[in-house]
Amino acid sequence: MSLFAFSMLVGIACAWMIWLVLWQVSRFKVERGADTPGELHTIALLFRDGRLIDADDAIWPLLSTNKEDSPDWEDVRSALLPLTPDLPVNLPTSPLRVAHSAGPHVLVDVTQNATRITFSPITGHDADWFQARQNEVAVAQLKPALAYSPNPIWLLNADGRVLWGNDAFHDLAQIQDGTDAFAAHVSEMLQQNALQRSHRVSVTHPQTHVTRWFEVSTRTTDAGELHFATAVDAVVQAEEAQRNFVQTLSKTFANLTTGLAIFDRNRRLALFNPALIDLSGLSAEFLSGRPNLFEFFDKLREHQIMPEPKNYDNWRECMAKLVAAASDDRFRETWTLVGGQTFDVTGRPYPDGAIAFLFNDITAEVSLTRGFRTELETMQSAIDAMEDAVAIFNQQGVLTVCNAAYKAQWNVDPDTCLTEATILDATQEWKSAFHPNPIWPELRDFVTSTTERASWDSELRSRDGREVICRIDPICYGSTMIRFSHPTRRRMDDTDTEPLQIVSA
Repeated sequence: MSLFAFSMLVGIACAWMIWLVLWQVSRFKVERGADTPGELHTIALLFRDGRLIDADDAIWPLLSTNKEDSPDWEDVRSALLPLTPDLPVNLPTSPLRVAHSAGPHVLVDVTQNATRITFSPITGHDADWFQARQNEVAVAQLKPALAYSPNPIWLLNADGRVLWGNDAFHDLAQIQDGTDAFAAHVSEMLQQNALQRSHRVSVTHPQTHVTRWFEVSTRTTDAGELHFATAVDAVVQAEEAQRNFVQTLSKTFANLTTGLAIFDRNRRLALFNPALIDLSGLSAEFLSGRPNLFEFFDKLREHQIMPEPKNYDNWRECMAKLVAAASDDRFRETWTLVGGQTFDVTGRPYPDGAIAFLFNDITAEVSLTRGFRTELETMQSAIDAMEDAVAIFNQQGVLTVCNAAYKAQWNVDPDTCLTEATILDATQEWKSAFHPNPIWPELRDFVTSTTERASWDSELRSRDGREVICRIDPICYGSTMIRFSHPTRRRMDDTDTEPLQIVSA
């Protein structure tokens, strides 16, 4: 649809006055598309308020500005003077026709809203001039970009000699043996990896011995071989740091006693350490074959390194739940094996969808914990067998251990209390159960004292008149053992016990 017809449609939909304005503007709209690429017959320019608002594409490369800047008539006239020297100094304000025998005719059409200037016909000579001017502008724009590029660029002829190089190339070649020698050095390194599209080349400064790295790519043109070098010093340093980090990490993993198995996002074994071989008994060949996660755990089950599943039918379902829990950092289990070993197994997520499983042999810790628990239970049973009421307070004055007689006598159980029972609470309770006695402040100070202490006792009398002996003994780690005993019961026990007699054989 032509622009005029489009304006007519808009005019039907809008008011007649709006249509009239659009029609007047559309008269001067630049026509495009009539010429085939590379052929110019007519060139048109449209001005409004003294500034260029539209023109054929052939005009814009000749101007030192772009469409958005709307150049004025002076800029346009300066660019077109070689084509038509008789252009007026000022933008015409009335219709004008200028005929030339050796160049295109100029037709100026002026209305109230715009000025349209047409150059026609554009002969072959004039078209060549436009093309030459466009090339000159393109070269003027591209030459600084190539010359001042921070990356070296150079052009070689068929004999390998430098035809052209930018400033960065000459600066780099200057510290070597000259442009041709430097280009030959780079070309020799490129030929060693001729099949690669780009090549990494190192250049060492002869005085400072500092090595710089470049990624060089080559393009074959009609003028010769064009080389582009991009500085990759930061990339090379990062790769070297990564290699050092991986080596350090590998050495660290090799010395760990924790078995490590890392599975990638595809759930195949990507990394393992020697400790995993020692703990699991799996062969290095099997692990190096990068088994998937299910094969790995199935092999552990075969070697009895993980508990036997109760139901083999849901084995895969259990493994899927295990993977899901490890992905969310929720997997931690203690495996008790048939051989007596105990493993602490933890699954944790890693970047890029990977999962790491850590295997710790905690057999010694479990045995130690069990032995400690047995000793505690034995000690508790021993003091529970005593008839005296026994309580042990630590140096902070907190009740830590008491026997059954103490719990029954004082109606207290530290294992079931929500708050800690202290020596202050205990002496308040004891004070109310006995006749007044001045030992309670002294007893409190004795329990929390950090100086050297000695055992002592004191006679007490309960509210019901019974005599009670309170025995205070300092024990290890600053704790204090307090016993309440009845002297009558103790004397009866001593009377009932006959001394041992030595009988000769």
